[in-house]
Amino acid sequence: MLNQIALLLVVSLWSAPFNLNEPGRPIVAQERPPWSANVSGTYDAAKDETTVRLAPVKVSGGRGKYVSLHMSPSFKFPGRSLMEPEIIDFELQTVVRGRLSTDLYVVFIIDGETVFLSSNRWAVKRPVPGRVWRGERLVFRMPYKTYVRITNAETFAIKFDGVRFPVGKTQKEALRELLNIT
Repeated sequence: MLNQIALLLVVSLWSAPFNLNEPGRPIVAQERPPWSANVSGTYDAAKDETTVRLAPVKVSGGRGKYVSLHMSPSFKFPGRSLMEPEIIDFELQTVVRGRLSTDLYVVFIIDGETVFLSSNRWAVKRPVPGRVWRGERLVFRMPYKTYVRITNAETFAIKFDGVRFPVGKTQKEALRELLNIT
C-alpha cells in the first residue's frame, strides 16, 4: 500500500506543471537530469535546498517478527544545481508483530564485511489499519562511498538483531537509480 501511494504521489508530481517560485515542487525540467519514475526531486525555496529521494523499495516480506522491510535512500544539496552528495540518508521502514526492541542492533553486510552506521529511529503506531503491529523508521547517515559499494556488491544484507534480510538483485538495481542521476 505504501509503495502504491508513493508511486501515485511521484507520478502526480511528475505530470504537474513546473513552477520555479513554488516551494516543494519538482526541480524544473531543464535543471534535472532524466530521472526514473521511482526517483523524485523537490526544491524548498525557503531553505534553498533540493531533496532527491528514491521511492520505498521492498526488501522483504515476513521474516521472524518482521512483517515487512522497505528502504528509501535520499540526499539533499543546496540550491538547484545537482551535485554528488557526501552523505546518503538511508531510511529503513519496518512493520513488526508485537513490541519493538529497545536495544535494536542493525548492521549492513556488504560482500561479507560488516558495516556499522549510526541512526535515528522512531516508532510508527499502527502502520497497518486493523492490526496491532508497530512500525519503525530508521535513518542511517551513510557515506556516499558506502552507498556506491552497496550498489556494486555481489552480496548485500541488512541484519536486525539476529534476523538477516538479503537484498536481491532487483532491489540493488533500484538503488542504482539514485546513483544514475548524480
